Amino acid sequence: MLPDVRSIHSITEIGRDAWNACFPGELEDYDYLLAVENAHIKGFEHSYYIATENNIMLAGIPAFFTDYDLATTADGKVRDILIVLKRVIPLTLKLACVGSTATESCPVGFHPDCDEHTRIELFARLLQCFDADTKQRKINLLACKDFNEACKKEFGPLLATAGYLEVTGMPSAISPITFSSIDAYLTTLSSGTRKDMRRKLRRKNEIRIEYRSTIDDLIGEVHAMYMETKNRSDTQFEELTPEYFTGVLREMGPQALCTIYYAGETPIGANLMLVNEERLLDKFFCMRTQAGQDYNLYFISWFANLQYCIDHGLKYYQSGKAGYETKLRLKSEMLANWMYFRHRNWLMDKMLRLASPLLAFDVPTVKD
Repeated sequence: MLPDVRSIHSITEIGRDAWNACFPGELEDYDYLLAVENAHIKGFEHSYYIATENNIMLAGIPAFFTDYDLATTADGKVRDILIVLKRVIPLTLKLACVGSTATESCPVGFHPDCDEHTRIELFARLLQCFDADTKQRKINLLACKDFNEACKKEFGPLLATAGYLEVTGMPSAISPITFSSIDAYLTTLSSGTRKDMRRKLRRKNEIRIEYRSTIDDLIGEVHAMYMETKNRSDTQFEELTPEYFTGVLREMGPQALCTIYYAGETPIGANLMLVNEERLLDKFFCMRTQAGQDYNLYFISWFANLQYCIDHGLKYYQSGKAGYETKLRLKSEMLANWMYFRHRNWLMDKMLRLASPLLAFDVPTVKD
């Protein structure tokens, strides 16, 4: 008897224990995905594809549907060219994507009893269900977002057989905590970067840092800072709602925290993070533009987060997908991600394949 494979509209139809059993150790777990779902991010519809047998969940993946701007994954001059082309050529397509709008990599989960062969078979079944569902929805552009190295190795050949083309996505930045103090960390940086960091941290004693488990009383301020930060960025895929920030803190409990940065009594920055026994995951840092620049707040927050990792015995500080040149200078390592896509129309598929080098993300090299 084959497992039952189907799509569902809410993760609540699965249940926390069933989902988390397939994602052991995953920081962006059921509670996080529930918070994302309940945030009602404009322009995105969420779905989940699961395989069950005898009422036991064997495998699952999240997915979403949206209108996709092809300039989203491009960078630098290529992105500028696509923005100009958008004025005369429609570059927005209806997209169905395996993955999540707000996770660091695509969560693909399996029951612990599944062996390697079973995992491949179940993923193939989930992909077939995704294909049939999206065909019924009349969505022709299909993708898989942010497959990490392990997922690429395990499922990349199957995706290639199914007609998906692989392109380089935006990597995640991670800093192993191999030092016992900030002074020891500074010795790992180049002399030029050390000097620059000391200059940028001169005003850190003027900033008060508050660690909070709820920001309901400050959500207006925090979201306003988020919008200022988002409007300065070229790479945001979605626009987060206030409910995202409050929901993550509420649903995840002790596995989420938010730091508020004050100049005097005025909040000028905020940092939403997830944490477990070994990793601090920086989801979103935001700040008031002028005040943040005056105080070099981004760098103050960077060192505050490293200190948090040291104080709590964590092994990694993961700082997300932006500001790569700075993070490379600060000795972050890049965790590669890949995207896969195909179009049902052969002509559009061929055009996208020809354009794929332009859509791939080019990670900068460190300059010191």
